[in-house]
Formats: sequence, structure tokens, C-alpha cells
Amino acid sequence: MFSRSKNAFFYTAAAAIFFMAGWACDKFASKSGISDSQVVAVVGDHNITFGDWMKQMDLLRVFASSIDPDNSEQVKAVLDGLIDQQLVLDAAQKAKFSDPAFDEALKKKLLESDLKVKEIKDKLEKDIQTVQRIQNNYQEPYKKMLLAREFASSQVNSVFVTEKEKRDWYEQYAGQAKKAGQRMLPYEKVKKEVEPSVKAEKFLKDLQAQAKIDRKQEVIEKYLNSLSISSQMLDSKNNLPSVIDSKGDGKK
Repeated sequence: MFSRSKNAFFYTAAAAIFFMAGWACDKFASKSGISDSQVVAVVGDHNITFGDWMKQMDLLRVFASSIDPDNSEQVKAVLDGLIDQQLVLDAAQKAKFSDPAFDEALKKKLLESDLKVKEIKDKLEKDIQTVQRIQNNYQEPYKKMLLAREFASSQVNSVFVTEKEKRDWYEQYAGQAKKAGQRMLPYEKVKKEVEPSVKAEKFLKDLQAQAKIDRKQEVIEKYLNSLSISSQMLDSKNNLPSVIDSKGDGKK
């Protein structure tokens, strides 16, 4: 219920939108003119490349929700989520996080995901290239995703939030819902549901405040703009049909 895009990192299981995005097909990468090795963000000492971004979108498109790779907001949300994921992984490494139960669960998840890839391969006729890429390359980023989610989940419950923080969060969300024409229950009836979301958001904000994050806006915008139909039209204006007769003033 309460899974805004900036909180998408935490809510795959509950809302089927782990980072709210999916991988754009090869044609989007090629038309953007950006190489896989191009750095799009730096989190601490860790580089996130354009290839990492695209691979994460592929992964989410298969294992999370239906995503429109032409939607620049959803595509950008993937990068934001990938940055948050790296923050959590860095924190897990710093905390020397280890959980034997998770190790066993991870093995099971990877086996289940293998089966899922095989099952959906026949269902994604329009996006078969995505499945082919995922089939051989998904396990490493998928393991990172699961580890980050597991560590975050283990930490969020210990985050302290005040009544004011919960109410402010609700008011902001309720305002967004109202603009979208949705009706919200009174705060007193949903404050228990609100609390995990507020804790999750505060957990990420604390990590973001402690880390150095350098988004390579020029590269990011170059790719996002390549998804814009209007930008494509402007870039190819020389190919647009002329409305004026070359022999005169447009009169027939």
C-alpha cells in the first residue's frame, strides 16, 4: 500500500516493485550511444556503470513487475534503487553481516529463479533478448539484490521514528494520493501500516547522508533523453516531411 518510488528498494515482495523498473532493450542502449563501461554514478568507492544500470533493469523486468523501458521516470528509478542497494551492501560489508539461514535461502532462491527464467522464456516473445541476456548473467546482480534486501530488512525494525515523522510521511503520501484521485483512510486507522515505510525511508536517508554519491548527470540525462519521443523528433528534424512546397509557398 505504502510503496512510493523512492521507497521501492524495500517492497518487492509486498508490492512487486523492488526498484520499480525494467531493463530497456538493446535498441535503447544503442541509440543512446553510451557504452556499458560508462560510469553513471559513484557510491563511495564503488562505480556504477551504464551496463550495471541496464543489467539491473533486465533483472527487475524478469523478477519484479511489468516495466515500460520508454518511461524515463521508471528507468531513472532503477538507477536510484541501484544506488540505494549499493549503500545497503556497503553497510552490510562494514557490519560484517553474516546469516547462515540467508545463505541457505539464497541457494533456494537461485534454484527457483532458474525455473522462473525457463518458465517465462516462452512468454516473453516480444522481449526474448532480455531473457537470453538474463539467462547467463543474472545470478550475480540477483544475489546482490537479495543480500541488500535481507540486510536492510534486518536493520529497519531497529530504526526509531517519532509520531511526527509518521504523521508527516502520511500527510505527504495522502497529498499525492488525493492528486491521483485516490481516497485515503484516516491516519489513526493506518498508522501501524505507515510505520515500516517511514522506518525504511529513514534507514536509507541515513545511509545516503553518510555516503558520498556522485551521479554522472550528463550520462544519465543522455540516456533518459534517448527515451523521449519528442527529443527523437527534434534530433531527427532534418528527416521530417516539409510542410512547404520547395517550389513555392506551400500552395498547390
